[in-house]
Amino acid sequence: MEINFLNFSDPKQNRYFLLTGGEIALKQDALTKILDTLNNQGFIQKISLNQDEVDQAEEIISRNSESSLFQENLIIYMKHTSGRFPESIKRLLEQNFLYNSTNIAIIIESSIEKTPTSGTWIRNLDKYGLIINCKKLKQDEEKLWLKRQLDFLPKNLLPLFGASIFQNNEKDLLNQKNEVNLLKLLFLNEKDHESNTTDHITFHSGLSAFEIEDMIIEKDYKKAVETINYLKESSDQNSAPIIWIIAKIINSCLETLQSSNKRSTLKKNGVWPSKINSYLALIKNSKTTDFLELNQELLKVDLMNKGILKPNPWEQIEKIILKLKGATS
Repeated sequence: MEINFLNFSDPKQNRYFLLTGGEIALKQDALTKILDTLNNQGFIQKISLNQDEVDQAEEIISRNSESSLFQENLIIYMKHTSGRFPESIKRLLEQNFLYNSTNIAIIIESSIEKTPTSGTWIRNLDKYGLIINCKKLKQDEEKLWLKRQLDFLPKNLLPLFGASIFQNNEKDLLNQKNEVNLLKLLFLNEKDHESNTTDHITFHSGLSAFEIEDMIIEKDYKKAVETINYLKESSDQNSAPIIWIIAKIINSCLETLQSSNKRSTLKKNGVWPSKINSYLALIKNSKTTDFLELNQELLKVDLMNKGILKPNPWEQIEKIILKLKGATS
């Protein structure tokens, strides 16, 4: 069956998916829903294949066949990013045995804009799976999508925030999604906050916010600066989400330096357990005064981002990262 993204809400019992169209944000939303549903059905293990690796899919499926001693519920995620739809995936989807398997789920994310109307492979997907069209939205569709994203807001605030986000980011769903995630951090309670951390903030390059956080807490400041400069040059990305990421790191470090129970403080600040040791190593030789000064620098960049101060906020972000390097050396 083929549906438009706005009509997609539940993958139900489907285990074969094709995501088409050019809207990255919609594909990410669809992929999240699909993976959550499959995980609940016992499909935990996932193998990802990029465009140069999709030829391996049939062998992987064969090794994991139901007659195999080591079979497990397996998700195979294939990403087709450019050019014609790969012949190897077509051949795989033409195989009837695939749809009789109970322990294989397949997700194909493709760059094709239009779904072909003929071919055994597409007829099989239409019959046994779900084709989700993630095309660019028209203006009314975009407003509907944004309204659904903001369903956590009090009704009296929805027009205010919705209008602001749409006017500043029309036709840019990734930026809209980033702004929505920032709002969630303000409006959702602590329990819900755990599922809305920085890794939901994604930039046009496909880079997620937690990767920038990792660069900083692992003291890879050179790569962090290069990444910030790339984001600045490669798109009109709003710097607000990046400011928030850096603010989270600095505030978490500052509160931890002032605390007698450092691990508990980091956990309270939303730091993942797997990253706590990296944060502790980051501030091992740091002083509270250095991080108080960094907080003042953050205030400047926030004012620049709002247009109250004239200097370039991107340059201030780079300056803060270099100061952070000095404070944690």
